[in-house]
Amino acid sequence: MNILFIGDVCGKPGREAVKRTLPQLRKQLELDLVIADVENLAHGRGASPGTIDEIMSYGVDFLTAGNHIWRSNDFEYILGNYPIIRALNYPDDIPGKGFDIIEMSDQRRVLVATVLGKFGINDSVATNPLRALDDLLEKVDYESLDAIIVEYHGEATSEKVTTGLYLDGMVTAVVGTHTHVATADERILPNGTAYITDIGMVGTMNSSLWVKSDIVVQQMKYPYSPRYEIEDKGPLKLDSVLIRTDGPKKAEKISRISKIL
Repeated sequence: MNILFIGDVCGKPGREAVKRTLPQLRKQLELDLVIADVENLAHGRGASPGTIDEIMSYGVDFLTAGNHIWRSNDFEYILGNYPIIRALNYPDDIPGKGFDIIEMSDQRRVLVATVLGKFGINDSVATNPLRALDDLLEKVDYESLDAIIVEYHGEATSEKVTTGLYLDGMVTAVVGTHTHVATADERILPNGTAYITDIGMVGTMNSSLWVKSDIVVQQMKYPYSPRYEIEDKGPLKLDSVLIRTDGPKKAEKISRISKIL
């Protein structure tokens, strides 16, 4: 099975990049499933029903969300009415769910889970990500699944690498998101799990992680700055990874797929 996981899609420029690349990628790479992180989908701050409908119309099948999904007033509706998950390591009374099993038309089944990192995220509600994954995987019926994809939405590279090694041989792939900067460490770990520390982002390439850089410069130099605005000028970039699966506990291959428009 060929699964494409797209990094954080940021605002209108990110949606435009998906529009201009994904239909061709679906054919070229013979994709069976496309997953995208959409926590920055609506002007860089959460998502909206309209922006989700838009990106799904371009060929995205399933959605994940990190700590910024709560910035939208529509978060409760979104998490209850779309094929989307929030972090697994939130308490049960938080809206949405932390994992889901995608039932594909050819009867194949893919479990997708997201966890939120601890260092630098400043989310006091999220619990320990490894313990949350332990609880989930202890209950998984591996024989009923064709793949298990875990997204680690976190700031610290050490947390992501450690989680990848911890889950090696237990899941198909562990992919990192949140920093918006693609890393060059995609590989198959010793026990067969595909891994990358961060997939990257989708949006305006010459921006400060989607924000107009002059605003961030002012923030760095002074104790006051304007409200963040999304950079909408210049070339667009789409960062993603292609995962070729080999069952729920290992992958055949992981490749970075990046496009500059």
